[in-house]
Amino acid sequence: MTSSFSITDFPDRLSPMVVKELRQGLRTRLFAGVLLVLHLLLVGFTLMSGGAENAAVVSGWFDGIITLVLCVIMPLRGFSAVADELKSGTLDMLALTRLSAGRIVFGKWAAIASQSLLLMFSMLPYVVARFVFGGLDLFGEVLALFYKWLFGVVLAAVIVALSTQRQFWLRAVLVFLPLLIGGCGAASFLMMARVSGGASSSVLSYGLAAASGGGSILLTLVMAAWAVFFFLSLAATRIAPAASLLSVVKRSVHLAGLVALMLLGWLTGSGASMAVTIPSVVFLLMIDCLTERVNEVPSVYAAFYQRGWPGRLAMWLLAPGWVTGLLYSALLVGLAAAYVAWFRSVEEAELALVSAAGVWLIAVLVQLFSTRRSRDLLPPFIIFWLIVHVLVGVLGSLLLMPFTLKHDTAWFSCVLPQLLPSGYAAAAPGDKAALLEFGMLAAGVWPVLLLIAAVPAWRRARAVRQEGWRITHHSKGGAAA
Repeated sequence: MTSSFSITDFPDRLSPMVVKELRQGLRTRLFAGVLLVLHLLLVGFTLMSGGAENAAVVSGWFDGIITLVLCVIMPLRGFSAVADELKSGTLDMLALTRLSAGRIVFGKWAAIASQSLLLMFSMLPYVVARFVFGGLDLFGEVLALFYKWLFGVVLAAVIVALSTQRQFWLRAVLVFLPLLIGGCGAASFLMMARVSGGASSSVLSYGLAAASGGGSILLTLVMAAWAVFFFLSLAATRIAPAASLLSVVKRSVHLAGLVALMLLGWLTGSGASMAVTIPSVVFLLMIDCLTERVNEVPSVYAAFYQRGWPGRLAMWLLAPGWVTGLLYSALLVGLAAAYVAWFRSVEEAELALVSAAGVWLIAVLVQLFSTRRSRDLLPPFIIFWLIVHVLVGVLGSLLLMPFTLKHDTAWFSCVLPQLLPSGYAAAAPGDKAALLEFGMLAAGVWPVLLLIAAVPAWRRARAVRQEGWRITHHSKGGAAA
């Protein structure tokens, strides 16, 4: 009697895209090299921490190597994850396998997250050894290691989302410039901590482990999960077919998540601190929905008409395209401003509205130039955002400096939403209210201009919507209109 055994490295329940990326990733020389060099360094640092007098320096190097691997090297593996597929034309072949855009992007990210998780587990014996040798807080060290992995996988989702851009220079600027600035800031912080005579344990480890309460950990996990979903859905939108209804799913999830976040802040008594985070979340959602092209596939609108009048109402908020994204973003901004006004102050709510108008300003610039005909509106949006913020940052600081030194109010700062927060902070106390009112009036011009540009864009898609209605009418057995 003979029996045959099938040996497989991954179970069949896993997504084929995840399996494909994992197999390719684990076989690369980069992963093997990082794994080998990492363990050689960790062995050396662990032995040094057992007998060295300057344990703080060794601990700093130990945490620095781990942070470099989990938060920089591994996330950067997604730098060209989708761009290579686009350039080689293999993305269409993957679509023929009935893999959706979301599953393709998720497979790219999940492979990086799984490899990072494997590296994290391989580091645990060294953490335990340091606890035995040096008497460190084991729970704090393990929690700090987990937070580093969590930050790394969120950063990997960001880089995978940016990898959908074909322009190498744009990806390089958006990825390496923040990493360079953040790395210099972190190095300066650690250097100052060492010069000031900090504790023997790692400043970074205990900073990450400070939020050790159950509520803080849960909130961190929820925010990290939302961030991963946001950036992966942003990437999937860029490569999804025109007939996809991905915008319905992601906008519904984002709206429900925002409401849940508000309720969580209210129920836990942390509404004031949550009111600082919510505007930043809303601004990210605005960038996503304002950079979608107006859909011209009738079946997309037919999906809304099939659900009667609720579907027609939902179409104004959930249908793909920046036109409906304008209404969707206005709803999100209104909710965020009301929440900030309730838990913080009316002035901060008005500043949040002005900052949101800055996002609408960039969207207006995209629609004014020929960039509105681009296949993907995200690259021109990012380019205009960089140009405006660099100009405002350089020229604004030069123009505001004389007023700041004289303690005068720079009334011209109310013209641009990006300039108003700096002008408001340096304004005379008696002029702050008036400056904010003028800034609110000036900021209101940009959503109005974007609405004016949205009207002809929505009308151009009227024939497509009518065809979608005819499809729905025929499917119900009605006569042709």
